[in-house]
Amino acid sequence: MRKVEKIIFTIFFIITSNLQTNSQINIDDYDPRQLKKMAESSIRESDYFSAILFYEAYLKYKPNNLNVKYDLGKLYLKTREYKKASIIFKEIINVLENKYPLARFYYAQSLKSMGNYDEALKEFNIFRTKYKNFKDSKYWSKIARTEAISCDSAKLLINKPVDVTIEYMNSTINSKHIEASPIYLNENQFLYVSLKLDSLRFFTYEDKIPTRKFYIANKEDKDWLGGLYWDSPVNIEGVEICNGAISKDGKRFYFTQCEKTYEGKYTCAIYMSKFENNKWQEPIKLPPPINDPNYSSTQPAIGSSPKSSTEIIYFISERPEGKGGLDIWYVAYDFEKNRFGRLKNLTKINTSGNEMTPYYDQSSRTLFFSSDGYAGLGGLDIYKVSGERNKLGKIENLGYPINTSYDELYFTLSKSGEDGFFVSNRPGGSSLIGETCCDNIYYFKWNQFIRIVVTGKIYPFYKDRFGRKKIDLSKFDFMNPSDTTKPLANASIALYVKDKETGQYGFVDRFITDKDGKYFFNLLPDKDYQFKMEGFQYFESEIHLSTENVTFSDTIQMPPIWVNVLSDKPIVLENIYYEFNSAELTEKDKKVLDTTLVLLMKEAPEFIIELSAHTDSIGDFDYNMKLSQQRAENVVKYLISKGIPRERLIAKGYGPLRPIAPNFKPDGSDNPEGREKNRRTEFKIVGTIYDLQEEEEFK
Repeated sequence: MRKVEKIIFTIFFIITSNLQTNSQINIDDYDPRQLKKMAESSIRESDYFSAILFYEAYLKYKPNNLNVKYDLGKLYLKTREYKKASIIFKEIINVLENKYPLARFYYAQSLKSMGNYDEALKEFNIFRTKYKNFKDSKYWSKIARTEAISCDSAKLLINKPVDVTIEYMNSTINSKHIEASPIYLNENQFLYVSLKLDSLRFFTYEDKIPTRKFYIANKEDKDWLGGLYWDSPVNIEGVEICNGAISKDGKRFYFTQCEKTYEGKYTCAIYMSKFENNKWQEPIKLPPPINDPNYSSTQPAIGSSPKSSTEIIYFISERPEGKGGLDIWYVAYDFEKNRFGRLKNLTKINTSGNEMTPYYDQSSRTLFFSSDGYAGLGGLDIYKVSGERNKLGKIENLGYPINTSYDELYFTLSKSGEDGFFVSNRPGGSSLIGETCCDNIYYFKWNQFIRIVVTGKIYPFYKDRFGRKKIDLSKFDFMNPSDTTKPLANASIALYVKDKETGQYGFVDRFITDKDGKYFFNLLPDKDYQFKMEGFQYFESEIHLSTENVTFSDTIQMPPIWVNVLSDKPIVLENIYYEFNSAELTEKDKKVLDTTLVLLMKEAPEFIIELSAHTDSIGDFDYNMKLSQQRAENVVKYLISKGIPRERLIAKGYGPLRPIAPNFKPDGSDNPEGREKNRRTEFKIVGTIYDLQEEEEFK
């Protein structure tokens, strides 16, 4: 099941036939030739269920036509009728395997999909020994080898099940058609996609064919009740709607629209609706590079970025620059500037198979996705990997019984991470045709979940450097500040988590303190965390916390965090003087820099500063501009010689353009004191290295 065909089938599953002239037809009215043509036309329309009905009727007349049986068997695999597929391919193998050498592979695949791993392993190995001397034998041998490995790994996973409770969602949510894309709106409400049609029907060109829409499920006591139509501009009549993803701040809703082309195929594009004036606005189609008229883009997921105004949009496409099948791609999106970064393939994850339905959990900094390209339990399995973009850790199978030999996809977590939803076609759900044709929504809950909350307060700490206020700290109790000590309100503190494989810290979340200076974060067990102040005026604020030995739910009270606070305005470097008409730093100037700016830049290695030099208004304007630029650049050169990276320094000469005092007195006479103040060197923090890293995405 390759490329966009897989997108359509697992997401939409529309049972229609454009060839019919009446809503109710009698297949017995057609002869074998007509039935065969109708089946072939249905296949061209991607209407596989109608094709199955026509082929089944045809075989009543021509039961020995192996060509039709072979095509029917592949249709059974497409529609996930694994038992019927296995019967057909077994018959073909016994009768005429030489003419249909891939029949044994499909037979093994159907066995594996039913969980018959031992028999499937044997058949995959036989296929590899027999399928030789074909142009594509290398390709199929590689796939069969992966499938064989998967049979062994599946048994290992089943023997070590994860501790989870799984529940089939009730009939107010799950219907006989496919349900898809469960996504939390809040802890007591989630959206999902459904088609409100409970029977197999045929439609004509004139019929108004029902399409999938978003519905709401509300939590009442301990149960979920669904079926409430989501009255928003996202739901558009006559258009297939699916694959929802909501931004962390709840202000942007991403989703997929798919429409049928004149060729009978579906093309999909990603749209976004903004929440403004207390309601969702009309959706807009996202521009390139996300949407491309030549390919489908679907299944968006929203990831994290250290920069508060930038998020990472993951999505699925079959673009030829990928690794094959369906791939996960990603793009940085600055929603404040409404600009998109460069399109990149998630090469660390994608395989020659299909990767689908990504979901990014901000709290754990983990990407969840489904794939049939790894050695799992069979079909589409759900996997997880920590990190962001292509800075990822080890890929892990989510385990049995979350995953089975059937298809599992659309994994999503609640805000707490304790429970969530996924979609599966495993036996036991509602099914329109066969027991495994249709995807349903399942609820899960981790049985041994540990809930950890961390909280604390932030206080400003002043020293006598860089123009900051000096206070007597000799008898100050930093662990127990008095009630008269004012906490730091509206301060931004960020949480990072360490990747155990790479050793790198990745952004998780941020918190803006209230008037009491308090912050709160939800943590996970067995993690190493880092807390850092955000903003240009804070430094000396890095704190670490490990939850490795936390074995029960708890609230951790952190000691007070004291941060140095700088003004967000330019700060004058006192006692920096130059020889007359000279841009060279004196030894005295260098000592001043050593004890101020050099120290600051090493204490706060993330800062980017603008180093500016100014003159008074005496003398030629152009000369003063050139002189001030040289002075600023010489300070930058000195800082570089002391080990400060060049990319963290910006030299700017303003000449006489920015006086801070009058150069002349009101009567027009010279003002030496004012001119002395204007002849200054100062700095201001203009950004962080994280800003530079983010900007790389948009170049």
